[in-house]
Amino acid sequence: MRNIPQWKKSIRYAYMSDVGMRRSSNQDYYGFQIANTIHQWLIRGHLFVVADGMGAHAAGEVASKMAVDTVIQSYTKRTSEIPIDALAHAVMDAHNRIRERGRREDAFHDMGTTCDAFAMIPQGLIIAHVGDSRVYRIRANLIEQLTFDHSLVWEICEANKLPFDCPPYHIPKNQITRSLGPTENLVVDVEGPHRIYVGDIFLSCSDGLSGQVKDYEIGEIASVLQPDIAAETLINIANLRGGPDNTTILIVKAISDAAIEQAVDESLTMPLRSKFLILIASILTAALFVALFQGNFLLSVVTGSIAAAAAICFFISTQSYLLGNSPFANTEVKGNAPYTNTICQPDEKLTFSLAKLLADVRQAIKDNAIEIKSKEADDKEQKALTATQHHHYTEAIQNYSIAINLLMREIKKGSSPKIN
Repeated sequence: MRNIPQWKKSIRYAYMSDVGMRRSSNQDYYGFQIANTIHQWLIRGHLFVVADGMGAHAAGEVASKMAVDTVIQSYTKRTSEIPIDALAHAVMDAHNRIRERGRREDAFHDMGTTCDAFAMIPQGLIIAHVGDSRVYRIRANLIEQLTFDHSLVWEICEANKLPFDCPPYHIPKNQITRSLGPTENLVVDVEGPHRIYVGDIFLSCSDGLSGQVKDYEIGEIASVLQPDIAAETLINIANLRGGPDNTTILIVKAISDAAIEQAVDESLTMPLRSKFLILIASILTAALFVALFQGNFLLSVVTGSIAAAAAICFFISTQSYLLGNSPFANTEVKGNAPYTNTICQPDEKLTFSLAKLLADVRQAIKDNAIEIKSKEADDKEQKALTATQHHHYTEAIQNYSIAINLLMREIKKGSSPKIN
């Protein structure tokens, strides 16, 4: 069996994107980069990006893809910067690329996109954010929004000191105030690093999800289902409630802290090149003393200079490997997250909501005379009913979710989200 490094086994993640029920194309885009080596894990960690594009014709699709691709490439290359600065600068690089293409080509004039990029590094979770896509953290029956919505409604709430999760109804909810591309003098919000605990779930999504599914519902479903099943369930709920927009979800669950332990152990192990430099410097230093003892001035200067150069190279090599971006670096926590927090304890409210959605799916199948028979879905529904009667809401939510997914797969003839 292939030996999977601990820093890769420490997370489980799933991703899914859907066009929705009313759009002809999908302007959302997502991407990720999982660390392949311990060194990459130490300095850059695991990176995930979600973007929601906007613009006529195909411009939104182009903008969101440019954002995701640029952020991943730029963040990876900016190795001389601490991770949170590199991530913010990578998002700014994407902004500049989108603006430049919009200036060059009329078809892409004023195209734009939101962008949520988050990385799991040894120091914790870091986020760079622009727009109204979101990053949530789910921990111990609490879902917290870790990003500020750059939208008119949130700006007004902040100015008037109103709660973000209960905004006035008369304010348009779909008007964003900051995006990659159109916004001049863009400021990228950064959050973190926030410590990661085993069991933490991080969910990033476009507003196709947050506009149709409430925070507590997102939290309950993501906390009781595996990431792939949760992603599929949440998109199905959004679509069953009208699906007016594209929906994209990235879910990452921390399942082990072995990555941190391995990173610490290996970061304390001196690189081979540094050991070689120590050996060279030691030999040359010994030669220097011999030359001084013999009164050979020229040899003393030569050996001393080379020994000093080797010592400097050793210091630079060791410092960049151990200190520059190590888990022990002193890193100031930036941002003001969390911006909202909502209890997401599995309860009868969500259970009954899922039961109604399942009934709606079955009614739609009947009304449209669709021939669908799924014994597995029937069994899951019966288990959910039994669990509800005994107030076992976690089990009920799990079974209702799977039943909905099974029937929706048959209706859409789609596929499950990819899972790693």
